[in-house]
Amino acid sequence: MNIQITERAEAFLRHQIGNKSSPVRLVFDSEGCGCGVNGIPALWILSAPDVNDMTIHSNTVPFVINRIHAVYFEENLYLDSEEGYPSFRLSGDSQLYGQNVRLLDKREDES
Repeated sequence: MNIQITERAEAFLRHQIGNKSSPVRLVFDSEGCGCGVNGIPALWILSAPDVNDMTIHSNTVPFVINRIHAVYFEENLYLDSEEGYPSFRLSGDSQLYGQNVRLLDKREDES
């Protein structure tokens, strides 16, 4: 799996991550969305990947995905953002996954 990140999206990600080398997890968030096939893509900043994560090859920021969530996404992904807008646009070779993909900092939730 690969993800190409634009310079604008990279700058926004690095600003949110800060000086730490935290990976970003791409998730298919189905919490509160009904059945398991209904969900939305989201990005979570983590302290570290877990044992079920696999690496997504990226041109910049380290990305991971839970192996179970990988089936919901294409092999090649593209991440972009707009100046001054606090979310991302995630697309693949054949579809748009979302124009309002949120980035959540989950580092505080981990202990």
